[in-house]
Amino acid sequence: MKKVLLLGGLVLFAAASVQAADTINFEKQIRPIFADTCYKCHAGTKHKGDFKLDNLASIKKGGKDGDDIVPGHPEKSGLYKRITLKPDDDDIMPPSDKGKPLSKEQTALIKAWIAQGADFGTWKEDKVTADAGTTGSPADATAKTGDDAAGPPQEVLPQVAAAAPADVDQIKGAGAQTLPLCQGSNLLTVEFVSSAATTTDQQIDLLSKVAPQLYDLNLAGTKVTDDGLKALDKMTNLHRLHLEKTAITDAGLSHLKNLSNLEYLNLYNTSVSDGGLEQLQGLKKLKNVYLWQSKVTDAGAESLKKALPTLSVDMGWKEPPKADTKDTTAAK
Repeated sequence: MKKVLLLGGLVLFAAASVQAADTINFEKQIRPIFADTCYKCHAGTKHKGDFKLDNLASIKKGGKDGDDIVPGHPEKSGLYKRITLKPDDDDIMPPSDKGKPLSKEQTALIKAWIAQGADFGTWKEDKVTADAGTTGSPADATAKTGDDAAGPPQEVLPQVAAAAPADVDQIKGAGAQTLPLCQGSNLLTVEFVSSAATTTDQQIDLLSKVAPQLYDLNLAGTKVTDDGLKALDKMTNLHRLHLEKTAITDAGLSHLKNLSNLEYLNLYNTSVSDGGLEQLQGLKKLKNVYLWQSKVTDAGAESLKKALPTLSVDMGWKEPPKADTKDTTAAK
């Protein structure tokens, strides 16, 4: 019994020590964990959940659900939530077929790092090969950081002037969470998740004041209308847009034609149909579109993919057709 109590005390002491320690060094303490356990699915050419962990820009951008790492708030960070799920949970990271769950010491370290502000120091990226993560070793899986290492080029973020502080404060006052995309950048991420139920075109119209700076915009669940999307017309640096669970229709998508850098678009549970998708065919950088529970047909999705060959269109899971029991009986 004393051994059990002693072991439990050591684990608690280790976690407490992490919290009380000096500033955590990302490259020395956090990056090796990511490399050893996460790069198998989230690095190089692999980006499960539209999330990559091998470069700073991708981490700041987050995956399809957003909020993977929220500086200062581990309890709001999707990454931390997933690495601390029960081992039999389908959403645990890493998945059971990819490796063992992280240890308590590892999760405590990541929690403390996020709580301290998720500082990456001078780290920008790892040059990851297509086979990254197959050995489970950081040395083998990733860590080619020299100029001669093979891997995808780092994303170059647009350079823009800083938004006027008064405009940012007004947007925050309207109920939006407004944050810098990453350290050293004037680009912004804006979301109305906590105030979605009371966010209308009036609040969204304020975003036109920071149109050049907007990189990531989440309007999911808001009361935005087709007319309200006019505020997006000049957001030429917008890369990610959440419109799921809104009342927008095909008419609203006409205001997205100028979003030449848009890469991610979520239209889940909207009234968008095949006709609306035709208005997206000029968005050559579009990589991911989510359309489940919309009015889009398989034929409409295929038409969009023909226009944009590198596009991934997610129509959601559909129950396979049931076998015709009458025909089976007749055949017998």
